[in-house]
Amino acid sequence: MVTSTRKSVTPDRRWLFLRRNKLGLIGLLIITAVLFAAVFAPAIAPYGVDSRDFRARFAGPSAAHLLGTDNFGRDTLSRIVYGSRVSVQVAVIAVGLSAVIGVLAGAFAGFFGGLVDTLVMRTVDVFLAFPPILLALALVAALGPSAQSVMVALGMVYWTTYARVIRSSILAIREEDYVDASRALGASPLRTLFRHVLPNALGPVIVIATVGMGNAITAEASLSFLGLGVQPPTPSWGSILNTGLQFLRQGPLLSVFAGLAIMLTVLGFNLLGDALRDLLDPRKVSA
Repeated sequence: MVTSTRKSVTPDRRWLFLRRNKLGLIGLLIITAVLFAAVFAPAIAPYGVDSRDFRARFAGPSAAHLLGTDNFGRDTLSRIVYGSRVSVQVAVIAVGLSAVIGVLAGAFAGFFGGLVDTLVMRTVDVFLAFPPILLALALVAALGPSAQSVMVALGMVYWTTYARVIRSSILAIREEDYVDASRALGASPLRTLFRHVLPNALGPVIVIATVGMGNAITAEASLSFLGLGVQPPTPSWGSILNTGLQFLRQGPLLSVFAGLAIMLTVLGFNLLGDALRDLLDPRKVSA
């Protein structure tokens, strides 16, 4: 039994499990394509981000414009490719901010307990009392519409998930023998927390952050759709969706392509998140 357990957590066995997870690989391919488009947008996009041809307004898909054009004659494909940069940048920073806040808050709450735990968890309860998108709307409205405001707002909205998961993990880990041994050897509480406890509690954060990327992209698109996110002429999938809605009769495909970009990207992160969740479960990997 001991040998089987060890094999189940080896990197080779995990990689083999991931390769056999077809949906996880599809998610990984989608995310890789989006990241590639975001990084190499100037080389991939056939036109500049704000290149206009008023003679080709609302043109349908053609050899010159594979996905057609918008109300200003701007190439839709180019706008969607450049829009991936905004979505990825906002999602990465928002998820990173929420993860740092949530992990630290949950770690201190779970490890020290008492008043610290009470204060952190009551704060979590207050944030959870509001629907995330409404809270983000209020924060962006207070900070002013911009990409930076969206990043801060989403970071402040989604930290609670990390806090609750990390706290639960640390409540179990702090009772382990090696934690008691660290204390017995004279290690300070902070050293014990950051050196021995927290690193062993970070596994679920990977899964939460992966799924959180999809949530952040959806939230950013929603805020930009409402005019509170990235401001024109910077392209955003949400603002492209809004333009398509305004000119639904003249250019119905505009909303379709922007919506597909959002849907596929979020699907990719969700599929990869599910695969990583299974990958970090030794029982499923060893099955």
